[in-house]
Amino acid sequence: MNHRYASALVVLASAAALLVAECGSSSASPRLAASNPTVSTKAGSARTTSTAWKPCHLPAGYKHFFKLDSAKKVHGKTVVRVTPQTCKVNTENDEDVVYTPSGAARSLGFASGASVKVLRDTTTVKVAPKWLVNHELTNTPYFHYRVNGQNQITAMQEIYHP
Repeated sequence: MNHRYASALVVLASAAALLVAECGSSSASPRLAASNPTVSTKAGSARTTSTAWKPCHLPAGYKHFFKLDSAKKVHGKTVVRVTPQTCKVNTENDEDVVYTPSGAARSLGFASGASVKVLRDTTTVKVAPKWLVNHELTNTPYFHYRVNGQNQITAMQEIYHP
């Protein structure tokens, strides 16, 4: 196969992948929503920004949102890589939620006795921070969380989106 033919195939495959990504799926993923503020996390309910949006509600004591990028053990302690997020919800349909990165990704450790809650179906389950290292989340990678004065996570809870 000559070089021009191979290059043409690569360009054609890239164009097809882009076309599929733009219009091939009726469901919007949270990852797509984070990069495109006109797409929501609810499947099949993409809306334009002309809809009225308001900031998401945080439970008492929580002041931040983040997307959990990864979790690993470092020197025997659990460390998570997170991306800070802002969150907004459609005022006409509270199941339409959009996350937007609000800062650079960073690593955070856990304070002693930190509380971690994840979703199992629609129920919240308390787990140890080390649980995050070897398990996959079933809902979304979005959490609300608190940190102490040493910038360690004291509490984090996965956010449920129907």
